[in-house]
Amino acid sequence: MKTLKIISALILLTGGVSLVRSTVSQGTDFYVFWNAARLTLQGEPLYSIARDAGMVFKYPPWLLPFFLPFGLLSVENAKWIWGMIEVLSLASIVRWLQVRLRIKPAIWFTALLIYWGLWIVHALDGQFSLMMLALALWAWSPQANYGVKFYGLAIALSSKIFTVFPLAGLRWSKRMLGALIALGLVVSGLSLPAIYTQPGHNPISLIKDWKEAATSAGKLLSPIQVRGRSNPGLPGYTLQLLRVPAENSKADVLAALIFSLILGVAWWKLSRSLKSELQWIGWLALTPVVHPLPWWHLFVFTFPLGAYVLNRSYLDRSIQAKALGVLGLILITISTEKVWGKFGIFLELNAAKSWGTLLCLSALLHFEKSRGPVPSSLPSLSKSV
Repeated sequence: MKTLKIISALILLTGGVSLVRSTVSQGTDFYVFWNAARLTLQGEPLYSIARDAGMVFKYPPWLLPFFLPFGLLSVENAKWIWGMIEVLSLASIVRWLQVRLRIKPAIWFTALLIYWGLWIVHALDGQFSLMMLALALWAWSPQANYGVKFYGLAIALSSKIFTVFPLAGLRWSKRMLGALIALGLVVSGLSLPAIYTQPGHNPISLIKDWKEAATSAGKLLSPIQVRGRSNPGLPGYTLQLLRVPAENSKADVLAALIFSLILGVAWWKLSRSLKSELQWIGWLALTPVVHPLPWWHLFVFTFPLGAYVLNRSYLDRSIQAKALGVLGLILITISTEKVWGKFGIFLELNAAKSWGTLLCLSALLHFEKSRGPVPSSLPSLSKSV
């Protein structure tokens, strides 16, 4: 038992080091964050397609203050710190699963291994989806109480604009209007450093430049990234089937809004009888599905759902729910060319990760409807990791 515990700890340590090194060796998206901070500190405008082309900063101006400290460092040192923050974020997500969903070490350890491909993709990109997910879990409460945590949650989930989708799952009260006004003041204050870089310090010009940068992906990136295998969200997949040009960013917005409405209403109705924690991980898991450009790294948002489904697949006796869950996890995590060859390409082209997420949500609903006698103990690893 002690040997198993040591081996498990070594695997986790090795995995953490590997993720940090992956960010340091590549960290493509992090370079965008770092460069935006560096240029801002030098008095340059935050958004400039002419200067940065496809590597332009595409995120809201209120995120800039969180990246500014990294602009004071060399890009290599900044990447080391960023990689460690990624790993710590993942550790905090695992802790939430233990505290709020009572998932035992044997299960979350297995889930971490199953999701390894997505962790590597996230690290190589140097993305911040894991940080967003960690904040979205720990800052969440069933009732929107409009305290500090609420504003942290709202800012985190506004990072990629359409990632505000889960906020629809909060139990809003009559204080919502006042809270949104206050939130507007907060994000305006956080946007001041970006406004200061604009010629004439013009906030209207800043918004215009941000919009141009945010909608530039279809024009500056390759079709495979926008309408192909790299975009497994349902809006992008639908527009791919309809052969809508990648340059048509308005179509992406419209498709994302339609899928957000359809799947949001469906999940709201289907999940009403679930515990609030389960409702929330469902809203989070649906976020990359309805996003117009999630790429692979945003599907880390499905991890809490995947871990829970894996946990119930072990504990529950429902064969149908287990089958849905296992198939869903396969589609989310290993539906790739590297694993399946030409069949993997077919899966990538047909939004397998989104369909896998919907299958896992179906499995969750089946598990909750068919609760029965479950084993009283977990495998020995649960006491060892």
